[in-house]
Order: sequence, then C-alpha cells, then structure tokens
Amino acid sequence: MKSRNATRVGPVLFQPLEDELRPVTEYLAGHVLNAGCGSRNVNAYLLANSAERITSYDIASEDAEVVTGPLEAMPFADGSFDSALCNAVLEHVKDAEASIRELARVVRPGGHVVVAVPFLQPFHACPTDFRRYTADGLGELGSRAGLKVVCVLPVHSVAQTLGWILWEWAQEKGGRLRRSAAYALAYAATRLSSRTDTALVRNANTFQAVFRRPEQEPQEPADAWRARAVPETGARVPTMLVPDELRLLNYLAEEYYAGEGAIVDAGCFLGGSTVALADGLRRNLRRRGRREEKLIHSYDRFEIEGWTVGSFFDKSARAGESFKPVYDRNVEPYAGLVEVHPGDIRLHPWAGGPVEILFIDVAKHWRVCDWVTWQFFPRLIPGRSLVVQQDYLFHHWVAWIHVTMEFYSEYFEYVCDTGVNSVVFRNTKRIPEGVLRERTVESLSTAEKAGLMDAAASRFSGTQAAMLLSAKQHFLQMLEEEEESAVR
Repeated sequence: MKSRNATRVGPVLFQPLEDELRPVTEYLAGHVLNAGCGSRNVNAYLLANSAERITSYDIASEDAEVVTGPLEAMPFADGSFDSALCNAVLEHVKDAEASIRELARVVRPGGHVVVAVPFLQPFHACPTDFRRYTADGLGELGSRAGLKVVCVLPVHSVAQTLGWILWEWAQEKGGRLRRSAAYALAYAATRLSSRTDTALVRNANTFQAVFRRPEQEPQEPADAWRARAVPETGARVPTMLVPDELRLLNYLAEEYYAGEGAIVDAGCFLGGSTVALADGLRRNLRRRGRREEKLIHSYDRFEIEGWTVGSFFDKSARAGESFKPVYDRNVEPYAGLVEVHPGDIRLHPWAGGPVEILFIDVAKHWRVCDWVTWQFFPRLIPGRSLVVQQDYLFHHWVAWIHVTMEFYSEYFEYVCDTGVNSVVFRNTKRIPEGVLRERTVESLSTAEKAGLMDAAASRFSGTQAAMLLSAKQHFLQMLEEEEESAVR
C-alpha cells in the first residue's frame, strides 16, 4: 500500500485509487474533467495512460489550479471535455440528479463519464452524506440524464465492507475493549483482502459505472412522423387508433427511442398500438446492432365490452369473455419484444425502471388516470421521455386527462398531436415528490378542476378547443351527479 492515493479509514485499508481506476482507464481519455477531485491527486496516473489534459474541479480547494464551484452547476460550456471522472462524490452532494446531468452536459457527444458511488458503506460525512446506490440505481441515474450505460463494475472487497461497518459500529457504540477488538479484526481482514472482488456484481462495497453520451441526438417527432406510411403489419390488426396514431407510434419506436427506458403500451386492445410500436422497435434495434428483448410493456383487461360485439368481435361473442388469444395471435411475430400484463392495470405496480415512451389509452376513468400518473410519471426521464395521451382530443368524456396534464404542465412541453385523439408531451424536468399526488384529480376541488380545464382548452383553437370545453361541461356534470348520489 505504498501509493499516496491509498486510503485508510481507521483500521480499514483500501487499495490505491490507481488500482480502482485501472478497469476504466481507457474511458478517461483526451481532455479529462476530474469532478470532485479532493486531495487524492491521480493526474499523473491518468496522464500516463489515455488522458492528454486534466481539469480538476471541486467545491473548494486551496490549490490554485483547481477550479471551484458546486457540481450541480459547473462553469464549463457544453461539450468542453472528452471524458469526466467523478469518484466518491455523488453520495455527498445535495442533488445527485442535477450533478449527473451537469456531467453529461459538459462531456462532448461520444465522450464518457466514469462515476463511482458507494452501496455498502457506513455513514461518512464530507461534509454531508446523503445516499447510496445499487448497481441498478446507479445505471438508472445515468440513463435519466441521457447517458448510455457502458458497464457497471464492483469496487473493493467484502472484507473492507464488513471491516468498515464493524469499526464504525464500535466507534459509535463505544467501549475501549469493543473498539480495540473491532480495530484488530478490521485491520487484519483488510490487510489480507483489499483488492476488488470482481464476482460481487450485486453486493459490492462500491459501484463504478461507465456512461457514454450519445453521439447523435435521436430525431424529434414533431413533424417527421407525418410522412411515414402506416406499417403494413399494423394495418392488418383491428384497432380503434386512426392511421396517424399508428404512424406516430411506429416512428417514435424506430427513430426517437434511444434505449434509455421502457416503452409502456397502456391500453393495447387487439394489438394495434403494440404492433406499431414493436415494428418500429425491431427496426431500431437492428439498425443499432442490439439484440431483441422485451422492452415494450403492454396492458389491457382483454375483456370484451358489449358495444364492441358486432364491430370488433363476432356477434356470437359475449361481453366479459377474454379476447387475449386474439391479441396473442396478432402480436405473435413480435412476442420477443413484448411483456404482456393482462387484467386491471392497477394490479400491476410498475417496477421496471425508467420509462422513455408512455402511451396511455387506458385512462377511461379519473381513478385509473390517477393511478397511471402516480405509477409512471416518477419514472419519466427529464428531457427525454414522451407521454402520448391517446384520449386527449377524443370526444368529450375524458377531461380528467386535461386536468392531469395541466396540473403538471410546469414539467411538460407540448410536442405535437394527431389532429384527433393523441397529444404528445415531453417531460422537461423531474416532478418533485412534494408535487406529485397519488390521487391527483380526486384531490382537487371542483373549482380547481374547472380552472385547469379552462387552461387546457386555451392552448388549442377551433374544434379542438371546443372539444375540450365540451369535455369540461361533461366532467362537471359527472361530478355533480356523483355528489348528489352520495347525498342520497
């Protein structure tokens, strides 16, 4: 342990920082930003490998060559660096998401960001200590900032994990004998085992992730989708969607989707939306040389409704019967791309990580709308994720969708619409926990709902605005009837 970059916490010995960085040194090339450089100067090691120039940055420093400032707002232009290193810093900053977005911003397209954060470590303030990350959590953090995960690697050994925890426990618990025994055990264990255990891919002391900033931003969906032909495979599937919606979904999956999260197909019916998305996704993955996997999550009750008999189903069909076998046949060519969730969507809490494209055609009641909002909106990727509200411009009975999107309008921007039915919104920034409501529509007063519906209508004109105002009157009537029913 001769390196001046070796670390010791009480009796616990850690390998030199050079050894920690050896597996990722190739990614720290060109002009490197060492963000949160601290006192461990690793510049000589980096320059002896792939780095050509290094800029050191920290919240404060007595070294005149170190640029100082918060990680959440760095004084560098976009794309200033070829790569960035942020080692053992994000657990100490107040806003990790803002910090990783800054790291992504200052690295050029095609450049890399190397981040190391703890998972199994005791509290260690510097000057504060806010969080820990699993391997999945660290990968998601980078993905939400628009970065692509190259790899996530373990750092340190189980001896360091257990030794440090034991030592900090003894320190806080107190007692000379207890501290002496803990010191001896931790020192001996970490003296014998200080190198990274590469087998600990889920239970490592620390995780070190390599991210890459995409070289080319995916195409914007505002207008290009309009010239797209309806996918031939999708045209054969019975659907309630208009051709422009099939064009839009197909385009988003092929040209916009960047693989930073899942595609949610909420309300797939007989599979029209599923096939449009899957056809585009397959082309997307083939173009990028990626293997197929179940990136589309489709939801539906798959129960025949009476009004669909004779139009979408044979007259011998009965309301309540399952039509999932029909859906399965329609989607079978794309089965390897689709995870199907049959039944009430509210019985399927979302646990699938970030969501990049959220297609909502299931919000037929405000309680379902609230549930979908509560489950999926926190998983949107700021600046990246698109929400397609299929019923936004459909008839006059879904004003709760207008209420929802207007209530969260500070966190979304309008992208485009299909004339009737679907409107596309982009999530622009994370919705804070204090703003997001589990029962958004139900929590608002009638006056608040009416104001939000008026605001939504003011964003459109002509027949679209008239439709939204008609939906407002219908919703207010529904609320009045429900109140009268409750009194009885």
